[in-house]
Amino acid sequence: MRLLIALAAGMIAAPATAQTPPTIDPGMTRAQVVAKLGEPLSSRTYDGHTYLLYKNGCEKKCGMNDLVVLDSGKVVDAVFRSRARHYSGTSSSPRMISAVDAKHGAGAPLKTPDTPAKKPPVPKPAT
Repeated sequence: MRLLIALAAGMIAAPATAQTPPTIDPGMTRAQVVAKLGEPLSSRTYDGHTYLLYKNGCEKKCGMNDLVVLDSGKVVDAVFRSRARHYSGTSSSPRMISAVDAKHGAGAPLKTPDTPAKKPPVPKPAT
């Protein structure tokens, strides 16, 4: 009976911890990122930066994999489209907008009365 209660308590507690997304913090090492997210789908290194790409399940819809950027071996940026991951720093990526907003141009800079109108180019006279 005690075993049954212990197993049931473990089953009830498990979903609460499973719902907490792993958090990546600025300054973490690659080993710390891999410990939290697992091995990346792929990684690239260029000019002192390492780019770790992770499958997120919305590649076609989101247009990209999840990304962790390291500079000299430390996390400096992350772009997560998956809600199963969280970055505690400030991501360089703009916030994701819905498909409906994208279709209607939401998120595009608004023209205000103070915005100067662009003048059409003046054609050069023929010589």
